Amino acid sequence: MEVAVNETRDSRLATLGFDLDRQRLAREYNRKRLPLTAARIVAYIAISAWLLQGFTFQLKAWASIFGGGVSQVALYTVIVYFLYWLPVMPLGIYGGLVLERRYGMSVQGFRSWLGDAAKSLGIGLGFSVLMVEVLYFLLAATPDLWWLYAWILGLLVGLLLTWIGPVVLAPLFYKFEPLSDDVLAARLNALAERAGAKVVGAFRMVASAKTTRAIGGLAGIGRTRRIILSDTLLNRYTPDEVESVIAHELAHHVNRDMARLAAAGAAVSLVGLLAVDRMLRAAVVPLGLVGIHDIAGLPIVGLAVAAMSTLLGPIVNLLSRRREAKADDFAVRMTRNREAFRSTMVKIHDQNLGVADPHPLAEFLFHDHPSGRRRVEGADSK
Repeated sequence: MEVAVNETRDSRLATLGFDLDRQRLAREYNRKRLPLTAARIVAYIAISAWLLQGFTFQLKAWASIFGGGVSQVALYTVIVYFLYWLPVMPLGIYGGLVLERRYGMSVQGFRSWLGDAAKSLGIGLGFSVLMVEVLYFLLAATPDLWWLYAWILGLLVGLLLTWIGPVVLAPLFYKFEPLSDDVLAARLNALAERAGAKVVGAFRMVASAKTTRAIGGLAGIGRTRRIILSDTLLNRYTPDEVESVIAHELAHHVNRDMARLAAAGAAVSLVGLLAVDRMLRAAVVPLGLVGIHDIAGLPIVGLAVAAMSTLLGPIVNLLSRRREAKADDFAVRMTRNREAFRSTMVKIHDQNLGVADPHPLAEFLFHDHPSGRRRVEGADSK
């Protein structure tokens, strides 16, 4: 039965133009990544349970070496951050370097990969310390409304990161330069103008030293919004296909999808913060916390956020897939080039080892874009 199902699926994908060898490789690649994700989840839960058995209070005592308050919160956060990071570091090396190179997704050397990992660690650690410091200040200062203030601050931080992302964060990992193809740049800028989206220009991202994936889209907001095209995309896609990629991204601007998804994300984060509040209050007496502002309760915060993200993630993904499908429709209408959009979807899934026809349950739970097969069939139906 399974063989017949696979043959039917492969026949359908071949008819649509997908490379069956690449799609088999994509399924194999994604199957091997799944246990890594499961192992990270198990490790996270196990470490959290261990901390909540009482070790969190020992960490709190160690973190008070320089006194209480800000220094204690910062030191506790740093210790806990590394407690979660160290056990999964081998998984990161295997999944982020070994597996990526084995399947041809990465061409990055170990030293370069280690440098990027160190930057990510530094950014993640610094952001976590700052976030926890603000969170526990609010928990102590406004215990009844901390969740509301944290929610508002979270929205503002999200906007800030979106704004500085392409000009501060992304250049830490990739080199960017103005697109040298003046004809293509003019064509894409004109496309953005037709869509009513102001961009500062089109930029080439030098990605080929690290990855073979094709990357293209819009980044930033306001005065930092720009068109980003990786050299791995520019070298393999026609101008019509590149235009289709950017037309899809511009559709999100025209349809106000970013605002819609931001609103959905804001609603999810508000529900999550309210859940954290309830779980913290419920844990005070059983765990022996001083109050909800006790830094020893931080593992409860982490577990609550992870649980709510897992529960509400499929709903956000469903909304995202619907907006992405509408953006596909808009891109085809805007460019009036169905064939270019179609070929782009086929090529990008094959190149990036994206499974074009995932299991419906996997698509529902984990995918924020429609499957490649659906996107190609959608273009064919226009």
